[in-house]
Amino acid sequence: MASAGDSQDRPLRVLQLGGLAGPGAAAGGVWAVARMQSGALAAAGAAVELAGGWLGPSPAPATVPGGAQLRYFRVRRPFPGARLRGLVSLALPRFAFARARSADVVHVHLSRDFITTASTLLLRRRGAAVVAQSHGMLTPSDALPVRLFDRLITRRMVRIPDLWLTLTAQEEDGLRDLGVRRGRMRRVVNAVPEPGMQWEDPEKQVFLFAARLAVRKQPAVFVQAAIEALDAGLDARFVLAGPDQGEAGKVRALIAASGYADRFELAGELSPDEVQAAMVRCTAFVLPSLNEPYPMAVIEAAALGVPLIVSTECGLAAELHEAGAAVLSEPAAGALAEAMRKLAADASARSVLGSNARRVHRSVWSAERLAEELLGQYRVLTGASRGTQRRAERNAQ
Repeated sequence: MASAGDSQDRPLRVLQLGGLAGPGAAAGGVWAVARMQSGALAAAGAAVELAGGWLGPSPAPATVPGGAQLRYFRVRRPFPGARLRGLVSLALPRFAFARARSADVVHVHLSRDFITTASTLLLRRRGAAVVAQSHGMLTPSDALPVRLFDRLITRRMVRIPDLWLTLTAQEEDGLRDLGVRRGRMRRVVNAVPEPGMQWEDPEKQVFLFAARLAVRKQPAVFVQAAIEALDAGLDARFVLAGPDQGEAGKVRALIAASGYADRFELAGELSPDEVQAAMVRCTAFVLPSLNEPYPMAVIEAAALGVPLIVSTECGLAAELHEAGAAVLSEPAAGALAEAMRKLAADASARSVLGSNARRVHRSVWSAERLAEELLGQYRVLTGASRGTQRRAERNAQ
């Protein structure tokens, strides 16, 4: 790959800004994407710094695998019960403003949260090119508070980035409705690095749900499908791993009333390494989520060569189906139970699905390919920015 410094002697200087980085799985998939991108860009030769918020006393600076520098800034709840969007940090936006003066590119993983919104607004007067990536989270809403926020803040904020990185056509439509011009959008993918382990079909069948226990992910539907499959004679265990975001009580009640409590395991929140270890030991990874644009867990499972059962509402479903890398299921218990039963009975199909999943990861979702694409976009922007700056300087003389 070409050097990140292009024709210059020094490497391209990139500042990545995430939202909440932790502790634990509170950070979610967006922070995982920011870490992955930062590590891949650093490994490709860029000088990368990644900043994120931390709920509570922040850890010391660290290094992301690949060589990116990682900085944490404490965030606070301004009032009891404040959720992710309401967490406040003044230090992180100030840091972003100061660092932007020496960066070539500032890449903001942008939502309607205070941290990334305030940071982006401060980048109006900066020397760096600004890239925004909203991960499908900036879409028009019928909720009155969101509509007011968009009218007062979002529509001003979206004018600031020079480039928007998008994942899906649906996301692009939403951004356009908020005032972003199509010409400022470029489609990218999410990715994960090549893992150091690989899936092996277990002797005893285990179906894995590894995601937040949230309504959108449908863990209760996974449990209901498992119960239907067990009623139909499937001899398997079912593992749910992930932090509770409102559905754990419902999941526990369904399991307790099922008569199959010994067939279920609630593993709780796992570390990334523990999730990978669970994935390589399962019969299939199952995600029956609703309106899921780009689930990182599915990409991580594909990288490991894990057979996949995903919802038809998954944004990756068409690509996985075309590659023969997943079983698609309607996000309902009956359809999901049938998919699990059929896959459990066909070892050959599991092997083919796993091989195809690894193939599609390497061709589409590899971190190395993504880093090359991002660096190409950055170089175009920085070249254009330097040209604009030189013209302005000549006009001022």
